[in-house]
Amino acid sequence: MGLKDFIKSDLNNLLYREYRLNRKVKKHLSPYYSEQAPAGKNEKKIIIFMADGRKRHGGLADRLRGIVSTYKYCLEHNLEFRIHFTSPFELRDLLVPNAYDWEIRDDEISYNSSFSLPVYIDSSHYPEADMIFQRKMAEKMLSKDYKQIHVYTNMYFADDEFGYLFSQLFKPAPVLQMWIDENLSKLGNHYISLSFRFQNLFGDFADGSTVYSQEEQKALLDKCIAKIQSLHDAHPQVNKILVTADSEHFLKEIAKMDFVYLLPGRVGHMDHGSEQGIAVHMKTFLDFFVLSHSKKIYLLVTGKMYKSGFAKRAAKLQGVPFVEVNF
Repeated sequence: MGLKDFIKSDLNNLLYREYRLNRKVKKHLSPYYSEQAPAGKNEKKIIIFMADGRKRHGGLADRLRGIVSTYKYCLEHNLEFRIHFTSPFELRDLLVPNAYDWEIRDDEISYNSSFSLPVYIDSSHYPEADMIFQRKMAEKMLSKDYKQIHVYTNMYFADDEFGYLFSQLFKPAPVLQMWIDENLSKLGNHYISLSFRFQNLFGDFADGSTVYSQEEQKALLDKCIAKIQSLHDAHPQVNKILVTADSEHFLKEIAKMDFVYLLPGRVGHMDHGSEQGIAVHMKTFLDFFVLSHSKKIYLLVTGKMYKSGFAKRAAKLQGVPFVEVNF
């Protein structure tokens, strides 16, 4: 590790990051808590994963990895775990408890500052140092003597067990499961998947600030189409290739390829566009679950495209081989 990376990762974790996280809690979360708020009624300590819109929570992959890691901590420490996911939709509308009941009513959550503690644990771009830091912060903050600890996080130290822990927590709600089954019946049992994350490079998605020029957009589109074709040629045994992406423009163009399968619905992002209907968010979950049934998943990255964790965690659901392709 070079000096620059050491300063950005290890030194930052040691000297500044915890202070910065605590400062964010004081600025964005603590104002919602007071001594005058009603205390909770739970006698046993509860750890609650929070996605209530009081700060940015990230996309689906960020939220799910935070949920799974928080749940892992609770299992290790024999603590009750709950999920309060209400923004920009109610999680229970799309995912329901499977082997573990994580639901909690709004009136069971206390914002009394003596009873409950808000905690924020983030992620960085340095995984090895990051997971050590996240573990340290979880042990320090989640062990504090409060009856409720409200955790805002996208930590990922439980990634190796993501699929197993996710399956304990969740199964698709009936309406989502029907949509998944409908598309799986059309795809068949032997397909591969390609995942693209452009953010706003095509100028049609409210995430990311960089927009390519018309010439750059055409060059990017041509390059991606050529890569899709080459991967199709490399897998003659598959009839269909599922493609997921965050650009309607891109999806419209590749729909012209007869071996490409696109899932229905309009693309969206959970932290951008809170006025989007539940159908937009259900489309995100549809992508996630149908990806997880692939024979193999490729994440395609080139230029200023974003290295998303969405497809990687879909692959972890059922142990699907995952390959990142930089082209």
